[in-house]
Formats: sequence, structure tokens, C-alpha cells
Amino acid sequence: MNKRVVIMRGASGAGKSTYIRNHLPGAYVCSADHFFICSDGVYSFDPSKLGEAHNTCYYKFLCALSDWRNLIVVDNTNTQLFEFYGYVQLAKAYGYAVEVVRLDTPVHVAAARNIHGVDFTTVETMASRFQDIPKFLGLSEKIVKGA
Repeated sequence: MNKRVVIMRGASGAGKSTYIRNHLPGAYVCSADHFFICSDGVYSFDPSKLGEAHNTCYYKFLCALSDWRNLIVVDNTNTQLFEFYGYVQLAKAYGYAVEVVRLDTPVHVAAARNIHGVDFTTVETMASRFQDIPKFLGLSEKIVKGA
């Protein structure tokens, strides 16, 4: 089986986790959000620990590559290239195929349905930061219209 990494991109509430559940069953998911889920299953975001959450996500990703998992998904907002390109480089170094999926969801929809309490203005800011992937990087991006 071909080993692959899927990089999810989308503002909070765009539908990344739902897409993974519906289209990437059995995937090993690496997400900074997982860091904020307490032992009782409650999501408790602490912005002062965001750096630690992303470092933990990256470490989990590296471990998944080292374990040769077949399908690994990076489920973060990944609005800017610097946020996900390190994952791409590492995946390629391990011989994985890399796919990028971007959820293009209207801001008002994403803000209304996100489960992390992210307000409209913050979701709007996330959406406005999206950087296109330069062609010379050789990555194609599948854009999925969200509603």
C-alpha cells in the first residue's frame, strides 16, 4: 500500500474533522487540538500553551512516520505555508506521498458551527490569512467547497 500524508487546511469550523471522518477512515490524525482535550473528553483551550500543542502535534507526526503508518493526517488550520511545510518536507523525506485538502467554507458558517468557541472575527482573520501554495513546490491542493 502507498503511504501518504494528507495536510488539512481550513479555518476553525470549516469541517476538517468531518471531512477526515467521512473521507479518510482509519487515518492516524495529528492535531494541535488534541493537546487541549482533557482526560474527561472536554476541550479546554489555553492560548498560552498553543506553542506546546503544536510541538506535541509535530512530535506525534514524526512518531507516526517512524512507525510507517499508512495514512497520516495533519488536522490543523494550516493557513500559511510556514505552518505546514515542515510536515511536507518530513513526509517526503520518509518517502510518503503528500496531498493537501483545503476546506473552503464561508466564514459565517464556520464561525457558527465551530466547536471550540472561536468567534466570528477570529475565524474571519484565519480565513484572510490563507496563502496559496506556489507551483514550484510541486504540491497540488484539492479545494473542497464547504457549506
